[in-house]
Amino acid sequence: MTKVALITGGTSGIGFAVAQALSKTGLWQVNILGSNQKKGTEAAASLPGTTFYQADVRNYDSLAIVFDQIFNGGRRLDFVFVNAGITGYTDHYAEEPDTGIPPKPDLSIVDVNMSGALYTSYLAMHYFRRSPESTKGDRHMIFTSSIGGLYPCALGPIYSSTKHALIGWVRSTGPRLWTEGIRVNAICPGVVETPIIDNPAFDSLFPREMWIDIQLVSGTVLNLLSGTEMVDGKGTLVKGDEMHSRALHISGKTFFFVEMPDFHDEASPLTWNAMMYGSLNL
Repeated sequence: MTKVALITGGTSGIGFAVAQALSKTGLWQVNILGSNQKKGTEAAASLPGTTFYQADVRNYDSLAIVFDQIFNGGRRLDFVFVNAGITGYTDHYAEEPDTGIPPKPDLSIVDVNMSGALYTSYLAMHYFRRSPESTKGDRHMIFTSSIGGLYPCALGPIYSSTKHALIGWVRSTGPRLWTEGIRVNAICPGVVETPIIDNPAFDSLFPREMWIDIQLVSGTVLNLLSGTEMVDGKGTLVKGDEMHSRALHISGKTFFFVEMPDFHDEASPLTWNAMMYGSLNL
């Protein structure tokens, strides 16, 4: 039976590359979401088995309607790619004139990268749970984080903060959702040539030999969707039944599993265990 994929930010860049890779298999009904009707219609028309839906991930009601339409089309949902995101490089350190209260900062990056991702994740959980019982264990939610979600980024601290937050979300929710047959993982690419960084300044900041082939990114996503064991660039093997709650740093010509920080005393793992597996009777 044909599987159903939903990809936010699917009209260009990494989202479109993944849609293209899925479309080529002939095994998926691919649904790409974006805010630009013209671009989305053209993108979907170029890929067999692909449909475009106009939706702004910041608008929960609009996003929820699209999820419902897609689910009701086949009464299943197998893969949600939480990919929509924007960058921002306004000077967060700029000093304002000393004339009183400074102007409100622009946090639109948070609205898209964080709020939009959480709305998407929340809806994905709902429709995964309504999918056929046979799909348990093969339901996938993959987030697009960034190298800026693993390491600090002084150039874009707000952007970096949102991408760090996605790693926290994956590691926090992944173990619980795995018990429901939902695999939650995050990819963390370095510099990939996509419209999100369509700026000549990037060429001088990041030499081309540092850039990552977008096909490596889409290929890594398809490997995650297989649910089988994977081996990273350092030879670390993760078995199929442990392939969840992971952060994969995509760099150079391969990827690397990035683990949580080590614990430094005896109290820390006890605290973390309570945070992860305890309950509050409020």
